[in-house]
Amino acid sequence: MKVFHFFLLMLITQITFAQKTFLFPKIKTQGVSIEQLTPEGWTILEKANGDLNNDGSDDLAIIFESDKITDETRTYGDNNSAIIKETQKPRILAIFFRENSSGNYRLSIQNNDFILRAREGGKIGDPLNQISIKDQQLYLRFQGGAEWRWELGYTFKFENKDWFLTSAINLYFNQNTGDMTERVYDFKTRELFTTTGNLHSRAVANRTTSEVLYFSQLRTFKTFKKPWAWEIMPDVYL
Repeated sequence: MKVFHFFLLMLITQITFAQKTFLFPKIKTQGVSIEQLTPEGWTILEKANGDLNNDGSDDLAIIFESDKITDETRTYGDNNSAIIKETQKPRILAIFFRENSSGNYRLSIQNNDFILRAREGGKIGDPLNQISIKDQQLYLRFQGGAEWRWELGYTFKFENKDWFLTSAINLYFNQNTGDMTERVYDFKTRELFTTTGNLHSRAVANRTTSEVLYFSQLRTFKTFKKPWAWEIMPDVYL
């Protein structure tokens, strides 16, 4: 009987462990320094300063990375299907507004999904290329692939108390031949500009067309899960 109870306990422990999911820390809602805002067990990977809410004060965007490798479920293809498990270091995007009166940083948004992880760039390595702030907008850039490479760029702007995707760029090219397709999305004007041709002879061989973008409403960090998760047109993912 004791042996039976022992194995039963082991089985329950294994099931509980298997069902345990990774929990992201809650970023502090305010602080006077970057050190205060950094959660324990996490490292600042990239950061950018600049005015994001047009109040004349330099705000702050930070990408944190966990110090530990863990299991994560990540979405590919679209927001509902193609969900796979990856073992890697999770990342967090946190955006803070700086208060003019006190100098404190106040958390505007914490996003645990949008930033690509170090192993999601294919053979060329970490896909995180850039985070910057310009003209009251947040710019995020990623790249990856092998012989065929891709570059993704997203621009978010804080309007009406939320973070909206205002524009994006998707470049897909062959590093050897230069064959390429580039799509530039303007979500404010609902326009898509597509350029096809060769990366090495843009002015000669390339052809650019424009078309109307059809979508119900502007995407935000809440409704745009992560790169490659929005099928904006049939078989075209952004």
